[in-house]
Amino acid sequence: MAKPIVCKIAFTVTFPVRYERRGHVSARKMHCLATHQLSNLEIIQTIDHLFECPTCLDAYRFIRSAVLQDCK
Repeated sequence: MAKPIVCKIAFTVTFPVRYERRGHVSARKMHCLATHQLSNLEIIQTIDHLFECPTCLDAYRFIRSAVLQDCK
């Protein structure tokens, strides 16, 4: 029973929450996310922001669909 608590504490210490994100994610960063060109930490931070910001999420959906259309 204590193991999930220890894992959550370890995760929180390893990946602390960053509150300095106040603006939107840039289109270039979203394009890099859609084409798998970001580091693991940048992917985590960007996806975390996309879950918090509906405007950025809609923009990412548009960019992702455009990237998928180019691949066909």
